Amino acid sequence: MKKTILLVLICCFVGSFFAIAQNDAATIYFKDGTKLQGLAKLINGDQVKFKKYKGDKAQKYHFDNLEQVVINDREEASTYIYLETREGYFNVVRELEIGAVNLYVLEQTGYSAPMFVGGVNGQMNMAHGNYYDIKNLYVSRGLSGEITHLGSNQLFSKNFKNAASTYFSDCPVLVEKIINKEYKKKHIRDIVNFYNLKCNDQHVLILKK
Repeated sequence: MKKTILLVLICCFVGSFFAIAQNDAATIYFKDGTKLQGLAKLINGDQVKFKKYKGDKAQKYHFDNLEQVVINDREEASTYIYLETREGYFNVVRELEIGAVNLYVLEQTGYSAPMFVGGVNGQMNMAHGNYYDIKNLYVSRGLSGEITHLGSNQLFSKNFKNAASTYFSDCPVLVEKIINKEYKKKHIRDIVNFYNLKCNDQHVLILKK
């Protein structure tokens, strides 16, 4: 009986956790040049749920048909696009900066539900669930440049210092700052901005997100 009650409470908690996401003011841009303005939120990893007014029936749109989605879900509006992060695999990423080098982040958040594991004398013990927030960083050069993964915020992610030093090797001043740990992974936006402003000969428009 206690286990049943506990399972019900867990399901309620997980359900309320995923219900936190709200609809925010947004504009969705289609590949055919049209756009819609209203309220939206990202769902299922590759779709957006949209309605024109609060109380309307929502419609779902897959990112295959969208150019971009701009949602006012932060202090500054966020722009989401569908990016081929590796060959054959597409993800919805958020733009952080657009310039000679573009910076994107793939955010994966959620809650791993508690689990029951066997203990001594046949007793079942509960292993606590955990909230997770994984941020994978990607960079590309120009509008159609190859996408490069610069690691994530997870413990066993690719060595950021080596990856960043290799990627920005055409800017020795920046590489030195990375190697000397003046710039670390948490400074990725500063790194890309430094490169775009001081290491690139071309005149580009820097769009901070």
